[in-house]
Amino acid sequence: MPISSAQINLPAVRDELKAIAELYEAALVGNNRELLDALFHPGPDTLRYGLADEQYGFDAVVAFRAALAQQSPPRRIVRCEISTYGQDFGTVNLEFRYTDRAGGGRQSQTWVRSDQAAHGGWRIVAAHVSLMHNPAS
Repeated sequence: MPISSAQINLPAVRDELKAIAELYEAALVGNNRELLDALFHPGPDTLRYGLADEQYGFDAVVAFRAALAQQSPPRRIVRCEISTYGQDFGTVNLEFRYTDRAGGGRQSQTWVRSDQAAHGGWRIVAAHVSLMHNPAS
């Protein structure tokens, strides 16, 4: 069934996804690999594109994270756009700047609500991060 425009960015759903995205960001900069893994959908179709890497499937995402000493350098979010579509699908797109060095990047996440109870069921099914050359401060 097609989604109506009235179902886009329902305030309660958008607020819920915003809270989960903030939890993910805190886990990322706090190096909480267990929570990061828990927020990805545990399936073979989950994917993550990194700076110079790609992981296809949840197991590959988990293995990649396990090999990292640090999940992300310290950073601050300079812009975050969250959109939801109905009750169970949303996107998070953000720009960040590193706080301990020059530079920054962009990150996108595609979230779906699963049947898993924790975190309202929200899980990342696709993620992408890229660096920006000469980002504005």
